[in-house]
Amino acid sequence: MAVFNFNLQRKIEPSLVTCGKFDGSHPCLALATSAGSILIHSPHRQPPANVIDSSHENLERRLEWNGEIAELQIGRQIISLCTGRLHEDERDILIIGMHTHVLAYQVEENADLFYKQVADGAYSLAVGKLSWLPNPVTIIGGNCSVTILNNEGIEIFWTVMGDIVRSLAIFDFDGDGENELLAGTEDYELKVIKEDLILWETKETAAVTTLAAISGKQFAYVVGNGTVGIYEGGQRLWRIKSKHRVVAIKCYDVNGDGVMELVTGWNSGKIDARSCINGDTVFKLQINSAIAGIVEADYRRTGRPDLVIVSVTGEIRGYGPGSITDTPEPGVAIRQLIAKKQALLMELRQRSNDNSTSSYLSTKLAINAITTRTAARIVLASGPGLFIHCAIVFAEGVFEGETLVVHPKIPVGELEIELRPEKNTPVDIHVKVCLGSVNTDLFQVFEIVRQLPPFSMYELIPRPAELPNNFKNCGVFFQISERPQRVILWLNQSFLLSEEFIITDESSIDIWFRGMRDNKIHCLQISSTGNATIQTQDPNLAGDIIQSLAMYLGIQELGSEAKFPVEEQKLSSALERIKDLKEVDTRLQADAAGGSTLLKNLVIRLEDSRILNDLENMRKRLHQLKTINGDLIRAHEFRVNSRKELALTLKELNVGVRYAARLRVGHAATSTVTRCRAAIQEENTRALVTALQNG
Repeated sequence: MAVFNFNLQRKIEPSLVTCGKFDGSHPCLALATSAGSILIHSPHRQPPANVIDSSHENLERRLEWNGEIAELQIGRQIISLCTGRLHEDERDILIIGMHTHVLAYQVEENADLFYKQVADGAYSLAVGKLSWLPNPVTIIGGNCSVTILNNEGIEIFWTVMGDIVRSLAIFDFDGDGENELLAGTEDYELKVIKEDLILWETKETAAVTTLAAISGKQFAYVVGNGTVGIYEGGQRLWRIKSKHRVVAIKCYDVNGDGVMELVTGWNSGKIDARSCINGDTVFKLQINSAIAGIVEADYRRTGRPDLVIVSVTGEIRGYGPGSITDTPEPGVAIRQLIAKKQALLMELRQRSNDNSTSSYLSTKLAINAITTRTAARIVLASGPGLFIHCAIVFAEGVFEGETLVVHPKIPVGELEIELRPEKNTPVDIHVKVCLGSVNTDLFQVFEIVRQLPPFSMYELIPRPAELPNNFKNCGVFFQISERPQRVILWLNQSFLLSEEFIITDESSIDIWFRGMRDNKIHCLQISSTGNATIQTQDPNLAGDIIQSLAMYLGIQELGSEAKFPVEEQKLSSALERIKDLKEVDTRLQADAAGGSTLLKNLVIRLEDSRILNDLENMRKRLHQLKTINGDLIRAHEFRVNSRKELALTLKELNVGVRYAARLRVGHAATSTVTRCRAAIQEENTRALVTALQNG
């Protein structure tokens, strides 16, 4: 039962809800509205009487109090929101992210701490202390990048990511007592960053939209396809999936037993809490509108934090520890007992059938993973006298919905299932196969787990007689000090091979393979002295091979020389387009400013004509207003399209920088990112190409 309940009567944006102590002692809710403003609810204090003036140019964004509620007018679309401490005092700072700027606002002083332009956007925000930095910082997840600002809004760190960073969290991943940065991106990646190193990374099945730190080395994550789960030290403990979308998650002790549960808010209006250990549901409740956010705050000033739930309609509910009770639906226990009874009766029937049992004693199922010219395949073959009636294959990121059910029209003795992973990552394949005779209604179910290697979508081929144009001019050269046998061990584990390679110490490696996604030819050559070359026109594949090989061999530092003329030309053109787009944006801003000034003057003249009853001039001014307003609307559309194109071009550049960084390991990768970043900021095309080639 809720300990408090009230309604703000305002529409709240989903996922844009946070809480902070802006005066150092009283918890306040901060909520973003669809009108581009921030609502601040403070039930235990009055708005400050003395407002400190600020000389910031955006003076219309002042905080206006009306009783317990204050409204901060932003005037732009808000896409991220968080609170945290950036100074030694106990007052929280409100951080607001927009498509082009980040605003750090001091609510108590009614003034801006800093207002920073960010070219990559601020799609996610976090505030906290990282192990390699001396003071608390603001972390911005942008368009293929992560930017860190100090308490004055000065950039002190920048690194490249694979796609838009939708979620950030600060917590101790490796248990060394120091915080690392966890980032989730739209290209399904989860990464733990510690200064210049990637401590851990994995792939999920969709964009990672929300992250939350839990006690110890645990953290919760949310995926855009309705999945929520928990990792601990890089190992997934559990996950569940729903047809609805998760809006917010929070760790809270709902039943007052001293153990934290994971509270999840859904866009369907459902709230549930699950055990952090196994994902079992502890309680659930339903409200009438979608959830906008969940925060933890001592809103009643009792000394113990409450669980505060905010809906998109402005309804706010508070629950204290142990105040939430889950009332089971009528008949749930009876239905569970009936289902258990049916399962036991089916098992008893199967065991009592002697003929069926004797035939199942010798049942065998063979499974094999192979490659063909079109895809990787799982081949299932049953034993003599038995047939495959049904096969269920579960594989993350391979099938739409992650599961494929194959049900032949007639039972078969052998079954092939195509697998087409989209990315070069290992994939765990879980297979359930129903075996039985032709006309039986009782089946034996086999459960088999196999792992597809990361490069299962590449087929080994002999050296082609004809090679693509400019094939020899593309690729990566690097040097490794490892015996060829260890490289062959990596090769045998990373590709689907019909038979394993075996070589001697003095032998060189010359492997040719073809990609089954795009039918392109690639080559890996390693001499007995350690000189290695990856000949390919795909920088993404070259980076995947280098990262996989370095991880297997334990290589901490690896430099390389790369040459990809098509990619270099593509990034050079993107950098030139950015120059033009920035000039166009500057000119459009100047035109908009001039049009706005003219519009204000016309409004004043129109008001003068109205006061003087000058109808003819009123009609003239109204016609002029209509014309200028139409011009301003068209100019605004041009600016919006120009900024969209600028964002796409910046993403293209950042993705290219990431490709270049993945061709190196350790400080060489960090140096590549730094040099590419400097070249982009200086708009130096030649320096960018040099950084891509030499790191």
